[in-house]
Amino acid sequence: MPINAPQKYYDLEEEYSKQKDLSEKERILKEMMIILPKHKGTDKEFASLKRRMSLLKKRAGRTPQIHRAETIRKRWPRFCLVGYDPALINSSMNLAKIGNIMHGIVKVDSIPIQVVLIQNLDKDKDVANQSEIIASRNRLDYKAVPCIQMDFPDLSRLRKEAGIIGVYTEDSKDAVPLRAGENVRGLAKRLHLDIKKSSYAVLYGKNVKFQGQRVGLDHALYDGDRVFIKV
Repeated sequence: MPINAPQKYYDLEEEYSKQKDLSEKERILKEMMIILPKHKGTDKEFASLKRRMSLLKKRAGRTPQIHRAETIRKRWPRFCLVGYDPALINSSMNLAKIGNIMHGIVKVDSIPIQVVLIQNLDKDKDVANQSEIIASRNRLDYKAVPCIQMDFPDLSRLRKEAGIIGVYTEDSKDAVPLRAGENVRGLAKRLHLDIKKSSYAVLYGKNVKFQGQRVGLDHALYDGDRVFIKV
């Protein structure tokens, strides 16, 4: 089931990712818990918020000297930036800092992308290895994740190189990130919908004979498609 949260919930999610002060992050989480709708489809989301609150309380009163990957929750596709000037990156992306890593949610072609900035790949392999793609000022010989050398990170290009597409649902303004080649079933899974054999979708986009065509769950989706899933 979809969580059907109001837009303010997602705005708070973005604010949370950028906030550095632990007390403010706790305040934001409490507000998110209040405005999140209460129904079966939000059980997992509530559990996630509670886990994050627990982590915040454990971190309160101490400053970790070594970054732990689990403190950066990966909810969206992740792009890892290596070796760039933090001040230059932050002037355009407004990232928050946790330990020795900067991170935040950035809208790339209307798609939420988690951007992490690290300086030393050897020290932060745990973060890099969870990324879809790495951009670096210098050439990297790193086989675990696809790497691109760029003087300055072009997030739109990284999105395409990583094979990330954006698909819209109903009247949404922000796109849901999927991997290129995913189908309606994959989108339904991403939205936590309880699909049945009789479920189908109405599609407006590129790979249809006419706009508003009814398609099955195995129908492939393309960048920019708008999908109405009927469960």
